[in-house]
Amino acid sequence: VPPKEYEPFSQDAVGIDVGLTHFLTDSEGNKVENPRWYRKAQKKLRQQQRVISRRKKGSKRRQKAVKLAAKTSRKVARQRRDFHFKTANKYVKEYGAICIEKLKVANMVRNRKLAKSISDAGWSQFREIITFKAAEAGRIVIEVDPKYSSQDCSGCDNRVPKALWQRTHSCDQCGLVIDRDENSALVLLRRGLGQSLQALTKVVAPCVV
Repeated sequence: VPPKEYEPFSQDAVGIDVGLTHFLTDSEGNKVENPRWYRKAQKKLRQQQRVISRRKKGSKRRQKAVKLAAKTSRKVARQRRDFHFKTANKYVKEYGAICIEKLKVANMVRNRKLAKSISDAGWSQFREIITFKAAEAGRIVIEVDPKYSSQDCSGCDNRVPKALWQRTHSCDQCGLVIDRDENSALVLLRRGLGQSLQALTKVVAPCVV
């Protein structure tokens, strides 16, 4: 199979903030809806699990029911993976640098209330896929510490504490009013480009006479 060809390297950069209400929001205000594949298949999976529990252990009917449940789970996993690839491809084609959150998903899924939704979104898999596709296309993925990214103002760096239910960022210093997730994506973009510039300076500085 011949290697996939991509457009020439783009000078544009983008910040990406992942979430649960929307799968992601980028620094240009674009949102990608969360398809919630597992949530949609949950009713069917529960019915199949009940059928399995009623079948006699070791029977052919139970084995058949187990295969049906496995088939449904496999379909959900494939749908999620396909969605991740298509979303990653879109950003890899359009941008030369992609700044994403360096999330510790293993720690986040310890929250019982959010664990199912986080696993359904598949943030870790998406990060792996977009990193792989970016490397294939000669793009740059910059992982950014997300600490206070939803609190800091993208306009003036002022820290604006807000609860999770508050979806609008309103800064009392510079007057910026913007969607919370878009503000976070802009903060991630600025931090990522700053990290990249610092790394470049460390490499170039020793070579300067």
